[in-house]
Parts: sequence; structure tokens; C-alpha cells
Amino acid sequence: MSWLVPLSLTWALGFGNLGLLYGLGAASIPLLIHLLNRRRYRETSWAAMRFLLEAIRKNRRRIRIEQWLLLAIRTLVIVLVVLAMAKPFLESFGNVIAGLRTHRVVVLDASLSMGYSSAGVSRFEQAKALATQLVKDSRRGDAISLILMGDPPRVVIGDPSANLSEVQKEIEELELLHGGTDLAATFESIERVLEVSSIRQKELIFLTDLQSTSWRRPVGPRGEGLDTTLAKIEARRPRSVIIDLGRAGSENRAVTDIRVVDPVVIAGSTTILRGLVRNFGPSRADGVTVRLTVDGRVGPEQVLDLPVGEDVSFVFYHQFVSPGDHLVEVSMDSDALALDDSRFLVVPVREALNVLLVDGHYQAEPFQAETDYLAQALAPSEGADGPAGIIRAEVVSEAQFSRRDLAAFDVVCLCNVAQFSPTEVSALEDFLRQGGGVLCFGGDQVVADNYNRLLHAEGEGLLPASIGPTVGDAAGKQTAFGFDGLGYRHPLVADYRGESDPVTAGLTRALTWQYHKLTLPAGSKAQVALAFDTGDPAVIEMPRHRGTVFQFATSADAGWTSWPLHNSYLPVMQQAVLLAAAGRLTDRNIQVGQPYVHAYPPSGGVTTAVVTNPRGQQITTRLKPAGSVSQFQFDQTDFAGAYQVRIGPPLAQEWSFAANPNPIESDLAKLDGIGIAERLPGWNFTHLTNWKELSRSTASVGRRGELHRPLLFAALALLFCESFLAWRFGHHPAPS
Repeated sequence: MSWLVPLSLTWALGFGNLGLLYGLGAASIPLLIHLLNRRRYRETSWAAMRFLLEAIRKNRRRIRIEQWLLLAIRTLVIVLVVLAMAKPFLESFGNVIAGLRTHRVVVLDASLSMGYSSAGVSRFEQAKALATQLVKDSRRGDAISLILMGDPPRVVIGDPSANLSEVQKEIEELELLHGGTDLAATFESIERVLEVSSIRQKELIFLTDLQSTSWRRPVGPRGEGLDTTLAKIEARRPRSVIIDLGRAGSENRAVTDIRVVDPVVIAGSTTILRGLVRNFGPSRADGVTVRLTVDGRVGPEQVLDLPVGEDVSFVFYHQFVSPGDHLVEVSMDSDALALDDSRFLVVPVREALNVLLVDGHYQAEPFQAETDYLAQALAPSEGADGPAGIIRAEVVSEAQFSRRDLAAFDVVCLCNVAQFSPTEVSALEDFLRQGGGVLCFGGDQVVADNYNRLLHAEGEGLLPASIGPTVGDAAGKQTAFGFDGLGYRHPLVADYRGESDPVTAGLTRALTWQYHKLTLPAGSKAQVALAFDTGDPAVIEMPRHRGTVFQFATSADAGWTSWPLHNSYLPVMQQAVLLAAAGRLTDRNIQVGQPYVHAYPPSGGVTTAVVTNPRGQQITTRLKPAGSVSQFQFDQTDFAGAYQVRIGPPLAQEWSFAANPNPIESDLAKLDGIGIAERLPGWNFTHLTNWKELSRSTASVGRRGELHRPLLFAALALLFCESFLAWRFGHHPAPS
């Protein structure tokens, strides 16, 4: 069965089993039998024979015609049977002459959905078998190029290769990727391969399940670029064929999400793990078991009922006893697409967070320095409210800041620091590149011009907002400003959402007498976490490099605000530090195919790194200088699971990260030929779905109008005709 796009065609006759044409010699058998049956006889004249001979003379012409007609029919029956066994076909290559040398570009869909198995064989394995058969059935002199359809696509064999045995080896070694596809980049790769080919006759063959997600058309400029690429391909006049390996209505369930609720996990604390399971199939699935595995040890299970097309949530609780990287896996009962039945999460567990407090107005007397209240909130003394030991705070003066190595800390808090040098700003930027967090508080020492020029840098720096004149007067305290939680939408204050007024009053009744007016530039990605009742931002959060920056409009001490004296100060400040530290601790989980980038101090230089992927393969790479840091970048993240990284001296570190497929790749909804034509207008192609027949002889991929069936039907019809005529001719009336 096929769906065809109209083409300008040139037809030529070919044979699938050319050697069987030698059987045409059997057509001579009826003639030989006829000749052998012609008996030699002696004429004997006797009276009765004269009457019989006279009757034969009258009917001799008719009898001869009848005998030759039967002989021709019997001979033709043999010819038709032999031709049918040779599988003749009409071959078309558009305006290309059949039989000439062909450059065949084979494109294998290697996206996640091709891992769907039926009878123990995946679609990708079927595609590899068909690709191998395509190579075997190629004519002498044909050349093959091989492309994997992925995100990004891979040109396995670019230059046309006539070494068909080597091409088969390359096909055997292909591995299914666990990601999606980039349709525009795939066709761009095809165009580059066709462009350098000097072979005039070209054929483009896709082996795919036509998953709708894999064949989604990019929007905007990339979609226009795809149209341009298709036009270039069509100008080369290849014959394009899509061999459809998919099946509509396929069942599939997938674990689509797993995450830790807390931004930072501390050893010994109870951790909440939340996730989602989705049923992508056409029928309901009840009694599906979902289980938790941590560091290879199977944990608790849940049984879920999965309605069609709905997300179903689950929650697990786990206590990580020891610090270090821990691998969490959530899996469920396997189905035909096992690759998305599990999801992985690397959880870095810390013994404590290290925070550096930089005091812009350091004083020896208790609660006279800028950082005293903040240090007490982050690391409560024994017997004070709040968890002890989670955060370890160290205080330095503004003068000591430039001499500290920030790599030893997770978060840096800048409290009423007067001004910064370019070297200090560069150190903070490097700290953020390494995933660190920065909290910046205002105060009467702040030189706004210095902050705006070096830290904000017209929206290009590390501070999200520019600093304007101060609002209010802390000395007179004649005007006070309260906080507006903005619906408590931001994670910094989300714990107050839905709480009663007496609870939220601990935040909203804190008074501020003076603050910096902060102004966000247009188009900023920053979020206002907390505002004043005047509408001005009080706390702004913004991602920066791999880290996070919080900018506070008021001071960290009680000089400009009464907030440090309220019970909301401790939880909000601890939450700010945890959120700011999350960049360094929770960037261990990426999407399959996404490059993993990690920054180290410049002392890392060109250190060697060895990565062990989920297949157990070891890949050696190197850290590279990138500005003022050493950068680890790993692009070979094509498989779902955990990746172990070992960094050599002088850093000498070991850690892990995990890659998971995009959940949209679990939706197995597929397109047909009409759907492809609508998404890729202007592309002429043939859509074939009879891949099971093709697996026996893929030479028919280039065929149009196979003739063996009509020939067999014609032979059967002639047999009936021969039987009828033989009976009819044998029952003529006796000659008179």
C-alpha cells in the first residue's frame, strides 16, 4: 500500500529475480511434445478411407488453426509463470534513466519512539534490517550515504561509498538514540550530502515510524529555512521514498517527571520526591506499579490508575543518610517502549552549605555590624529557633573580600558593601559561572554609580536592577513601608501561600523606613519575589550564568528595616540562600542530547576528564580554558541514564549527572502521507507502508507497478481458456 505524490516519471522494465528468466527455455516444451507426437506412417489405400480423407481435406485448415492456437496458449502459460517468478516491475526515477549508477542516501530515524518493540523487535532494529537489505539489493556501482535522524542529526557516511560491505558494517554498529529529532537540521544534512555528490542519479530513502513529534515542522525563520532546503533538494531531482515503520494507536505509558521539592538536600533530612506518570495510549491502564530505587536499592512502590491522556502524580519520601551524589530512579511496569518507563535523577546531598558574608560596615559590638542579624538567621546558635548545622556562615570585612577564594563557598552575601573593583566583579561573575549564588543587600554605604556601572552594566551585568535614589528616611522614621507578597507566587515566600493572617503578618507587618528604588530594564528575565506596598520591588531574583542572584532593596540589618526583628526573617533568608545555592547543586540533570557544561576555577587548566556513559563506555575529554574559568563540556549525551565524571589532578573530583528524554517524545501519535505533505509542501515523495514485504527484497523500494501478480492471474486465466478450448475443439460434429 502506498500514497504517491504526482511526479514526472520515466518508466523502465526491470526484474527482481533476473536469473529465473532462464526458465523461459521451458516454453519450448509444448512445441517439442507436439513435434515428438507427430507420427510417421505408411499410406495404405482402401475403399473406406477415401471417404474419410475427403472429409479431413475439407476440415484440415480449421483443425490446424485449432492446434496452433492450443499450442500457443500452452506455451504462453509457461512464459507467464516464468516471468512472474522473475518478478518484473516498472521502475521510475522521475527524469532519471533506470539502470544507471545511483547515489542512495539512507536516513534512519533514531529518535526515542523507534525503540517501540513488537514481538521482541524494535522499530529501529527493523529499520537497520531494511537498510542492510537496501545495501545488499543495490546494483553494482551504486553508492550509499548514511544519516541518522536525531537532534542533532549525524552524518555517518557523507561521501557516497561504493564499498557496500563497509556500509553494512556501519549500519550494524548504529545505536538508537534516546532523544528527538531536528527536522530542519536533518534536511540540511541531506542537502550537504547531495551537494557534494557527483553521481547524477540520486535516491533518498527515509526509514521512520513517522511519529508526529519527530516530523514536527519548525516555526519562524527555521521553518522558512526548511522550505528553502527542500527546494534545493528537489532541484537535484532525487527519487524520495518514506518507508513507514509505525502503527497508529500504539499503547505507551511513561514516567515524565521526577524532581526534589527542596532546592538543596542536606544529609539526614527527609527529602520529598515528586513526579508524574502519563498514559499516552488510546486505552486506560489500571494497576500500574511505580517504584523508587536509590543507589541501586529498590525502595517503596505505589499502584496507580492511569486515565487516557492525563498526568498522574506520585510522591515518595526518602532520607539520604550520607553526603555525596546519589542516583534516584523511578520506574514502572514495562510496556512496548521501555526506554521511557524509567526516569533518573542525580541528587547531590550536602552535609552543609558554606556561605560567605561580606560586611560593608563591620563592627565588633553584637548586632552593630551589617551581617549580625543575617549570620544569626542563617546559622542559629544552639538553642535558637531554626535548624542547626544546615548553613555554615563565615563573615569577612569588605577589605578582606578580594583575598578570599570564592570556590570554597556556595553563596556570597554582599551586605552594604560600598563599592567594587573590576577584579572583584570578575571574581563574582566567575563564581556565578560555577553555579554559585549571590545575595546583594543595600544600605547607606552603597555607591549607586559604582553598582550601576560595574554590577548592573545597563542590564548586562550580574545585578538585575539599576539602583536609583533612596526612598524614605531611616533616621526620622516618619514614613514606613510594608511588604506586598504578590500572591506569594515566588518560591522565596511560597510557604506563606494559603496561610492565615496571623502567620502572614510576620512578613507583611515588618516595616521598612528606607530602601533603594530598583528599576528593571525592559525585557528583563528577572522576577520580583517581594514588593513594597508602594509597588516598588523589594526583592528581585534573576538567573545569571549557572547561578542565581537575589537583589534586596533594603539593608540586611535593622538600620533601614524592622524585618530582622520579625519571625519571617529567618525562614525567608534561609530560603534565599537555598535557592541561590541550587544552581551549583541541582544542575546535574539535563535533557538527552543537551550538552552538559560545568565551570571550574582557572586552576583546572586543560585537565583530563573521563566520562562513563550509561552504556558503560568511557569517553576521554579535557577541560578547556574559557575566559577566566576552566570549562568542562560534554556533548555525547545521547542515552538516558547516569553519567559518571572523573576529573584528574589538580582538581581530582568525581561526580555524576543524569540525562532524560523529553516527555513529548513518548507520544506515539503518527502521521500519514497526507500529513507529511501538509507539513512539508513542495516535497515530492512516495510513502510506502508494506515494510514487511520490503524486508524480503528491498529492491522494490525503487519500483512502481510490480507485474508478477497480474502475470500470474493472466496465466491462470489462460489455463481455464486452454481447458475450455481443448474440450470445445474435441467435440466438433463428425464430418459428413
